[in-house]
Amino acid sequence: MSNQDKHSAKRSPRGQSTRQAPAESATPEGLGARLMTAIRRGGRRLTRVTLVSTCLMLMMEVGGVATANGAMRVSAEVAGQLRTLQSRLEEGDYDEVGERAEREARQQRGEVRALYLSLAASARARQGDQAQAARLYGEARRLPGVDASQARKWLRREAMLRLRAGEQEAGTARLAEYLHGGSASADDLWLAVSLEANRGQWSRAEDWLERASRASAPEGDRLKLAVSVYQQTGRHAAAVALVEQGLGESRDAQDWQRAVALYQRLNQQRRAASTWEAAWAAGIVSGREAYQQRIDLQLAAGAPARAAELIEAGLSTSATPEGQPLLVDTPLLRRQLAEAWTSARDIEHSLTAWATVSEQSGRVEDARQLAELAYDWGRWDIASGALASAGERGDDSARHWLLSGVVARQLDQLDPAREAFKKAQARGAEEADDWLKSLAQR
Repeated sequence: MSNQDKHSAKRSPRGQSTRQAPAESATPEGLGARLMTAIRRGGRRLTRVTLVSTCLMLMMEVGGVATANGAMRVSAEVAGQLRTLQSRLEEGDYDEVGERAEREARQQRGEVRALYLSLAASARARQGDQAQAARLYGEARRLPGVDASQARKWLRREAMLRLRAGEQEAGTARLAEYLHGGSASADDLWLAVSLEANRGQWSRAEDWLERASRASAPEGDRLKLAVSVYQQTGRHAAAVALVEQGLGESRDAQDWQRAVALYQRLNQQRRAASTWEAAWAAGIVSGREAYQQRIDLQLAAGAPARAAELIEAGLSTSATPEGQPLLVDTPLLRRQLAEAWTSARDIEHSLTAWATVSEQSGRVEDARQLAELAYDWGRWDIASGALASAGERGDDSARHWLLSGVVARQLDQLDPAREAFKKAQARGAEEADDWLKSLAQR
């Protein structure tokens, strides 16, 4: 009887009959060849977990597993059992594979135990128990004798599983450990940046950002993340450089808004205004809010005349193709227009704008403001009318009567001037005495 006939068939956990390999196959070369044949003939796509496990099985069968008692070989029985568990894992028997693999792991040591734990971890992950899967990978990678590169792969899986399980602190720490351990993909590095930024750990995020940027230049959401990190760590020049880099071909209004906000933070108001103007001209931003922002930015940039021109253009019926104003004519907007012309020292436009504000509001303060400006600029007729309006609205102050007297004097209205100076004198205006003396000489 041949050696092969002397071996009896064993039943697999699935009830299928399998034979032990011929004796010559127990050599490392024979086991390796047999395993690779099984991989090629598997008939199903191997997942990453399965493929890694299979490669580790091949390594153990060929090289042996170190134990506390010396070198040992993985038996054909164990190798077959591992293959069976892997097959059933691919078929969806997650519960049974997980329980069986964990039970077998408790009876093994070193790399063999690690392999059973990795199978159990894969099963638990597919069940949706990310936390348990992470724990199992963590236990497997720490076992003595596990290949360093394999342990590193399991460390990464543990990190990702902990993050998916909501264990942000532990997951971030495992990912950092993995990244510090050697080269890593750009995706993993950018993930580290994002995780630390979400936790508010901006200095750590910046450390990872430097490395991530070298691995893959930031663009899209990563560019926005990088800008945020640099802003938070005070590296505004670096943030500006990235923003300007991203604006080149961007049609996203938020990118332009972000650039404007950054320039404002850096007190570069003119660059902020010019950037927004460019976005408007290119049709990237539009509408009432964007138009109002043009006005506000021009004011902040020290260009009140330009802001006033924009307001007047926005109030015009030709502001839109439909023949409608782009801005809503409100007292607040009219006041902004008047203040802009005043800042620009444009006398005619300023007085006209304040006259409109005063008429619309009916407030004594607005009439007084118009009177003061007209007085300062020597526009006596306008000042006289504004002072009269202020008086009708209840202004009875010493300042009001003093200005009324001076304006009347300039208009050669001597009697009204004298009466106004007397009222100013009665209200404590010291200058009124000199004006009354000068009138007495007329």
